[in-house]
Amino acid sequence: MHIKNFLIVFTLSLALQTYTNAKVLLFTYSYNRPDFIEIQYKTFKKFLKDDHKLVVFNDARDPHLYQQIKATCKRLGIPCIKIPQEIHDKPYLERLPGEYYHAPSIRNCNVVMYSLNNYGFKHDDILVLLDSDMFLIKEFSIREYMKGLDIAALPQSKGPDTQYLWIGLVFMNMKTMPNKTTINFNCGRVNNACVDAGGHTHDYIVNNPNLRLQYFDTVVGQHMVISQEYEDALSKFIQNANNVEFMLDRRFLHYRGGTNWDGKSPDYHAYKTKILHDFIDTIVR
Repeated sequence: MHIKNFLIVFTLSLALQTYTNAKVLLFTYSYNRPDFIEIQYKTFKKFLKDDHKLVVFNDARDPHLYQQIKATCKRLGIPCIKIPQEIHDKPYLERLPGEYYHAPSIRNCNVVMYSLNNYGFKHDDILVLLDSDMFLIKEFSIREYMKGLDIAALPQSKGPDTQYLWIGLVFMNMKTMPNKTTINFNCGRVNNACVDAGGHTHDYIVNNPNLRLQYFDTVVGQHMVISQEYEDALSKFIQNANNVEFMLDRRFLHYRGGTNWDGKSPDYHAYKTKILHDFIDTIVR
């Protein structure tokens, strides 16, 4: 590693240690939506009951977006770590012949594993991996939820023999996870099946049979009525939003397609973003 890059990583590591001692550490990955950073910041501040720190990994290819993400983090006092764009050309993770290194799923895997290899595996407490468009919208304690668990996530599968963890929302107890540095969120092929981001966590699950693993969709919590205003805002949002999903008894809202990997029109995202902001403004004030 070049001495300048080493000093940058070393300095950021010290800063993260200062920020995150005995805290739930939240890693989010920003590519093109700096406005989502503030929504995540506000909703976690409002609803997460645990002492926590949000850290943004800046993976923008566009220099203008990179600066916008950096400026948003600076304004909110959030650590912003630059993802070296050369990791997407190496390739950073094992790739199959013919795979396009800059495909959205592959870039997603790269940045998650980069954040773990350089920072996350060194954390000695709970670590959360988040899509950039994943928002906490009800009061919740991740620390309480993780009691007695090593890892919790939404399951994905490619047939009965290939089950793995979705990369968009993962809780990991880095203090208790067995062989934690062997977990791999890469995509590609597992058991001759094509798997998306997180697919290679199948191997980690199989190789650690005593892993205390909880799948989100197996937990059905009691529905909480916070206030009539909240319920009215949520109902209005659900009626008007297109292609969103909820997890953990509607505690987490996933906007879906926030990086526009599926090529939606500007009008589509303008409308969806407006009703998202209207909803968030109602519940966090």
